[in-house]
Amino acid sequence: MISANTNVWYNDCLALERAMRVAEIIREKALVRNVAVAAGIFFVSLTLGTFFGRNIAEELMGLLGGILGPSTPAAGVSILLFLGIFVNNAIKTLALVFSGILLGIPSALFIGLNGFIVGGFCAVLEAANGWTYIVASFLPHGIIEIPVVLLATALGLVLGMESFKWLLRKESRVKSRSSDYLRVYVRLILPGLAIAAIIEAFVTPLVIGLVNGG
Repeated sequence: MISANTNVWYNDCLALERAMRVAEIIREKALVRNVAVAAGIFFVSLTLGTFFGRNIAEELMGLLGGILGPSTPAAGVSILLFLGIFVNNAIKTLALVFSGILLGIPSALFIGLNGFIVGGFCAVLEAANGWTYIVASFLPHGIIEIPVVLLATALGLVLGMESFKWLLRKESRVKSRSSDYLRVYVRLILPGLAIAAIIEAFVTPLVIGLVNGG
């Protein structure tokens, strides 16, 4: 009994220590600065997308519609939709973090391109359905997903900075940063993506239905 209680206490302490370490990592000044940089890139490209990305968004919507075909919000479809969204986003954000080792360039390009495409989608949807529909389509899950993606981008940008230091033969923490950021990915980014995917698959369609009057 004593041994079992000791193991439980040790595991609890270990979990607390890991959680505290993740909290320390996301409060680091370099990471906070790069979250701001990632947000700036995203919102500037989002704005540009609303003006210049409409044709691209229309082509993508047509392509996706042709691939997926018509669907209904049945339970089985929603579960498959959740799995598809979660796995897709999990893979992309993992790549987003660790491709940052290439001087942060892939991370910056990814968030910029995503912002541009989302802006284009917003322009198309606004013309067809109005801003209320856009809010219903993006806000429920986006309020979680966007900050998570911005965090992943910032992690990639910091890794890019450390890689640049290494190229200049300066003191670099690429290895230790990579280990820390994998921990952040597993303990913070993945759960956030899971919650966002659940909302997008099960809640967002209901909100859109309410906005459309049923």
